Amino acid sequence: FVHMMALGMETALVAARWPWICTMCGQCDAACPMEVPISSMVRAVRGLRDREAVPGILHRGIEQVEKTGNVLGLPKEDFIFIAEDVADEVAEEPGCEGFRAPIDAMGAEYFTTIHNKLINTHTEDLKHMWRIFQAAGASWTIPSDNWEGCNWGLFTGDDAAMRMIVGRILDQMAALEVKDLLWPE
Repeated sequence: FVHMMALGMETALVAARWPWICTMCGQCDAACPMEVPISSMVRAVRGLRDREAVPGILHRGIEQVEKTGNVLGLPKEDFIFIAEDVADEVAEEPGCEGFRAPIDAMGAEYFTTIHNKLINTHTEDLKHMWRIFQAAGASWTIPSDNWEGCNWGLFTGDDAAMRMIVGRILDQMAALEVKDLLWPE
């Protein structure tokens, strides 16, 4: 990738599959002895691709976030039901009696988003995070709208979508009067 960039093969990279299978984890950045910001370069190349040519699930994900505030297209009522159901399971554990998911809590100290997989298929991981909040006695909240913690605009190189997603989160933080963001993505 870096070699192709150095050779000015931008058109070939934009058309290539490779930039879309990179996870953008940043390990290449950390390992590069020349400190080349490879993951930033991958994101920049992704941003050059015509939006209609972005691989299907990613492009559809951005469209869903624009419409519904989350890539799953999960309605607010369903999100609340799942969050409350997971909270009920946490409340059954020793030391967590009476636990409730603080949804849209005004004036909480921390505002946290949720990665779509945690509300969809990995609720056990969500419980771990909530147990930590409980043990710490933290004041926190999750939003019932625009709760998606994965910024697909960032990962697709779509700056406008990235700003929209971040803007929605900041707007909700302001409306709920929360000062600190925990973005677990």
